[in-house]
Amino acid sequence: MTKFRSLRGALLGAAALLGLAAPASAAEPGVTDQEILIGLFAPMSGQLAAFGFDPLQAAKMWYEEINKKGGIHGRKIKVAIEDDKCSPTEAVAVVKKLVTVDKVFLVNGGSCTAAAVATQEFVTREKVPFVMLNAAGDGGVFPATRYMFGAFGGTQRTVGATIMEFAIKELKGKKIAFIAHDDDFGNSNWSTAQAVAKRLGVEVVAIERIPPRITDVTAPMLKIRAANPDVLISTAYPAPAVLIAQKYAEYGMTKIPLVQAVQGVPIPAVYAKNVGNPAALTNFYYGSPLNDLTDGPKQQKWIDLYKQYYPDRKPGAFMTYGLPSAMAITMALEKAGKDVTREKFVDAMETLDFDSGVIAGPTVFAKGRRDGSRASVFIKFDGTKHTLMPGVYLWNGKDGM
Repeated sequence: MTKFRSLRGALLGAAALLGLAAPASAAEPGVTDQEILIGLFAPMSGQLAAFGFDPLQAAKMWYEEINKKGGIHGRKIKVAIEDDKCSPTEAVAVVKKLVTVDKVFLVNGGSCTAAAVATQEFVTREKVPFVMLNAAGDGGVFPATRYMFGAFGGTQRTVGATIMEFAIKELKGKKIAFIAHDDDFGNSNWSTAQAVAKRLGVEVVAIERIPPRITDVTAPMLKIRAANPDVLISTAYPAPAVLIAQKYAEYGMTKIPLVQAVQGVPIPAVYAKNVGNPAALTNFYYGSPLNDLTDGPKQQKWIDLYKQYYPDRKPGAFMTYGLPSAMAITMALEKAGKDVTREKFVDAMETLDFDSGVIAGPTVFAKGRRDGSRASVFIKFDGTKHTLMPGVYLWNGKDGM
């Protein structure tokens, strides 16, 4: 052993005399002295591209803004972009390529929850940080796993809790009717909404569970009308949400407020056109995770910045949803320090608590918490005019758990 140490010392000494550096430890994947490589993906083509194209471009824009200011600890951010088409199979293939071929440091991507969740086994096994772009479903963040962060626009549990609280506190509902799908999203909506109603001492006079592909809501809407509620809450998807509003007007229920969850009104103007009856929107409200109207003053600075980067493209309704995840990543990279590793990055993500200037409430992560936002605002919409209602509504993280 003594001879070996002496020989090793002699070799190192000789290397020093010759001006040769001792071998360095293996570098962290995707990190050099000059750059940090991030894998960025979303649906960039296909029927669901509207959910991902603009958010991805917004995230890329944020990284460029950081680079203009000198980057992170002297390193510039570089992105490798892929298109997952909102397909779970495609998403798994995309993430595997980004990690094993492109050798990215972390992954920032996913506009569709099922696609993002499909990658969870791989990123957990490979210990690669995965920060969802704008996917917000429960499946990626409950239960919490170490390497996956998301829900920057709020989970379905947040949607259910905040919509019920709005109906009770702002609309003074005492007898609530609730219509939700009979899938995992609907279960999450209903679990927290039911818990909030119970905590606030309000009666749910009707709960109707409907299939996501339902084409006739006559029976459930007749039951709701018979229950005589003073507020009707819907957490349906776009096509059933239109049917519900049509029957709501047809059955003369427009004197009571109809409150629709965000997933049913992805583009309000399209929703109004599809409903086709102004009477259905005389007492209509919808939820949003943003801090303002889509084109309101708080959102306008992001819209203006987007136009500077992409002058030939009009930003869609989901554009700003891509910013908070990119902001969180750059903050965590800064906190992780010059000698960043994937593990240090994850530890730093767990300490974040910030106002993005995009989302209604704070973005918060912690040990055991991987859903970044728990806030909603609500907007009154008559088919043409949007009116932001007062207050930000927060899920407490306990109701319905």
